[in-house]
Amino acid sequence: MKKIAGRCLCGSVQYEVNDNFKYSGFCHCSDCRRFSGSASSAMAGIPVEEFKLVQGEEALKRFIKSENTVLAFCSNCGSSLYAEKPKRGMLHLRLGALNEAPSLRPQFHSFVASKAEWDSICDGLPQYEAGRS
Repeated sequence: MKKIAGRCLCGSVQYEVNDNFKYSGFCHCSDCRRFSGSASSAMAGIPVEEFKLVQGEEALKRFIKSENTVLAFCSNCGSSLYAEKPKRGMLHLRLGALNEAPSLRPQFHSFVASKAEWDSICDGLPQYEAGRS
């Protein structure tokens, strides 16, 4: 199976992941907007065992948002890297931190009921008011 590398902006944290994403989309919730600094977070879900941290454990910091979500970022450059979903055994990798495009392209928009007022979704992807079921 093809592996894709990813890293933070400064290169301190580097990882590789199997190109075996289960779903991919844009999350427009206010937390993802804050964590990404953008209108949405482009992410893809993958089982945690398909992710391997190659370098930078000492630079990787985690923020426990809730029992369902732990956000991971680089403590040197601040790059948002992924959200751990411990109860589901999944990671939501930020697509912008990948070195190349995964084979699975974004499939949906979630939490559009709380999207930024100035944000316009202009593609034909399905939109979900809250989380995708």
